[in-house]
Amino acid sequence: MANTLEVVKFRDVITITDIPRYVPDQEYPTLEILGEDFSSVEEVYLNEARFTNYIVVNRNVLWLVLPLNLGELRTVEVVSGNFTKTAASSKLEFKIGMRPRRIEGILKLVQLYTKWMLQSPGSDIFQPRRGGGLQDIAGSLISLDRMDPILSALTRAIQTTTAQIRESQVKMQGLSMDERLLDAVLLDVDRSEQRLEVRVRVHVISMAGDEAISALVL
Repeated sequence: MANTLEVVKFRDVITITDIPRYVPDQEYPTLEILGEDFSSVEEVYLNEARFTNYIVVNRNVLWLVLPLNLGELRTVEVVSGNFTKTAASSKLEFKIGMRPRRIEGILKLVQLYTKWMLQSPGSDIFQPRRGGGLQDIAGSLISLDRMDPILSALTRAIQTTTAQIRESQVKMQGLSMDERLLDAVLLDVDRSEQRLEVRVRVHVISMAGDEAISALVL
């Protein structure tokens, strides 16, 4: 089966079930966080900034040592080192990292789909028509007062990307069914004017019936 280098990293965002208390008898303020499964924690984001001072106590408990100059605690996000295909949300980064790995199957398909959907038409001189153009419209999404234009722009980007990938894969010999695109569907859109972002989830389905969710923050 063909594989490729991972350059778009999808990591599951672990569901936090409760933040019940500050841990007593600690030298520094330490927040106790309860969640579904912290056994594969790779990164923690505090107020949207990467944070390394944490302890995985057990599968369902994580301690987060807070900086003294934190100020208001707004958000806590715990990211797994895994991609399970079905998580409600994933964190996405464009990087190879210190330990590159090769990917295949549905993860390779989701990576391809995400790259093409974000790509601006005309950015590739060899394939000037390629790209859903989502990167071009991202800056204008927040300034819109109504959701209708946002949904329309996202739908066009998804339809364009789906058609382009299907067309390109028709000519490919030996491509496995779990790397061939069957369909992609916009699941939901959540706009936050306060944080100046739009969260988009796209359901990607392969010809083999494998499914995954590409969750983007624009």
